[in-house]
Amino acid sequence: MLKSVISSLQKMFVEQYSTTIAPYHLLFNEQFMERYTSYYSWQQFLRNGNFDTVNIQEIIKSNRGEWDQFIAQTTHFSAWSEMLNKAEEQYVLERPDGPYQFM
Repeated sequence: MLKSVISSLQKMFVEQYSTTIAPYHLLFNEQFMERYTSYYSWQQFLRNGNFDTVNIQEIIKSNRGEWDQFIAQTTHFSAWSEMLNKAEEQYVLERPDGPYQFM
């Protein structure tokens, strides 16, 4: 049972963080969220959209149209890819010692 839980957590970790240069909570920090959205935090953004914060990658993959629509309605961006690209760009520019990498 414990092995199954660890495996599930490991899979979730890899799915969420292997597609970006940093975890979402670092990419979408308070400064970014306040500047480009009507929310003060990534968690508030997800809660207000009624999205499960644990499985956000799965939500993005399976409900891409709904996710893009939520992005377009609540941010300065027209789609998720545009928002993610801007967050990654700002993250790298704000860190002179280089981006954070998981792997």
